Amino acid sequence: MSRPPETPNAGRRGSARRTAPRAEAAILDAAYELLLTRGLEATTVEAIAQRAGVSKVTVYKWWPNRAAVIMSAFLRRSGEVLPYPENFTPAHVEDRLLAMAEAFRGATGKVVAALIAEGQFDPEIADAFREGYVNARREEGIATVRAAARAGVIRPADPDVVLDLLYAPLYFRLTVGHRPLTDEAVREHVGLVLRALAP
Repeated sequence: MSRPPETPNAGRRGSARRTAPRAEAAILDAAYELLLTRGLEATTVEAIAQRAGVSKVTVYKWWPNRAAVIMSAFLRRSGEVLPYPENFTPAHVEDRLLAMAEAFRGATGKVVAALIAEGQFDPEIADAFREGYVNARREEGIATVRAAARAGVIRPADPDVVLDLLYAPLYFRLTVGHRPLTDEAVREHVGLVLRALAP
């Protein structure tokens, strides 16, 4: 039985499906590059579309607003360099926070600081940062802290407070800049927190 010939529309739909992932990647790359080179204020949907070589309509097809595409671009780049601890052994916690400090000293830190600063004036940026980055990561962290307490690795404590104790100093040094975010400082404060949590 012979196959019916493909219609022109079917061919175009197949081409569109193949092109979509490339266009999405180009948009996210463009957004992140703009964040690094021109800053958050200049990272508009129009600028992103122009740099990616697509229309604004294409950008809005996947993201509802500027904040959403910026956060997607940030999460795409930051997921591997800002891992959360998978367990609560001292060596593992220290290793993960040292990796975070290293990331904060580079391009990732520049973007995080910009998002926090802009979020004070732009509710959409603030919501996107909290929902897309902070809250999702804290859910993982809270589960890790609770598991560590159940296993007797640390004494029972409010997991939100534990995470604040561990991570707040990194964000404070990143955004305020009163002291450099050194590995020595990270080791010192991780040691203090873990000793306080010892069972």
